[in-house]
Amino acid sequence: MPVSQRARALSALLVAAAAAAPIAAAAPASAAAGPDAGAGTSTTAPPRHVAHFPTGGLTAKNLVPRLAEAMLSAASLTMATRTSDALGPISCVVDVDMPSSNFLVRLTLPEGSVEVRSVDGQRYLQAPITEGMFYAAKAEDTTLTRIAVSVDPVRPVRALFGAVTSIRATGLPVDLEGVPSQAYEVVVATAKLQDGLGDLGAGIARDQLPPKVTLTFWIDEQDHLRRATSNIAGTPVEMLFTNWGFDFGIEAPPEEQIAHIWPSTR
Repeated sequence: MPVSQRARALSALLVAAAAAAPIAAAAPASAAAGPDAGAGTSTTAPPRHVAHFPTGGLTAKNLVPRLAEAMLSAASLTMATRTSDALGPISCVVDVDMPSSNFLVRLTLPEGSVEVRSVDGQRYLQAPITEGMFYAAKAEDTTLTRIAVSVDPVRPVRALFGAVTSIRATGLPVDLEGVPSQAYEVVVATAKLQDGLGDLGAGIARDQLPPKVTLTFWIDEQDHLRRATSNIAGTPVEMLFTNWGFDFGIEAPPEEQIAHIWPSTR
């Protein structure tokens, strides 16, 4: 689910929480722990050009397999997405450990902030309505279950498989958070997409996208996707990928902070 859709779902939750069904509109949240935690807010300064960077032979055919393989090999990373809609700025930061499927998400928007944790298959939600507690989701709370799919960092990369028509290095390599990275213009034939563009699609359905869109990817020497941007229908989206291979140590909240009954029904 794109960030803007999750944000509006969260807005409905915060406005009508007292009457809402449990977790009917919950949305991803996060904490960007680790050595690169500040990466999500550091791109305002111009990146520093670096003297040398091997392009690595990326092509339209091998781009998706190489990026996906690099993510799977790293096993963990942080994704930070920033965009905006009519109500204001939206940010979503996700720490994910792929081998364990544990994740930690924080969504921040004008209406408030929500955190979702998943530890050993158990989801926990903290939002303004939970008054500092973490609601332990039940098996029937299907929205929180679906979040596990939406935070998979490999899924949006794989969605481009077969749809990339060209890739071109552009500009000089730059230093992103201390890592030399090369910008590439990636042209995508949207009719060949299987599942839209995800967050980079700015919430636009696949059948409503223009025939071709151009994404910009910054990729380092290890095929790590460091930054991705799009601008579709006048809506800019930026995604940052940091903390590659970091051990997040995602844990369940302390027992005294866990609530098993949704606040509106207590």
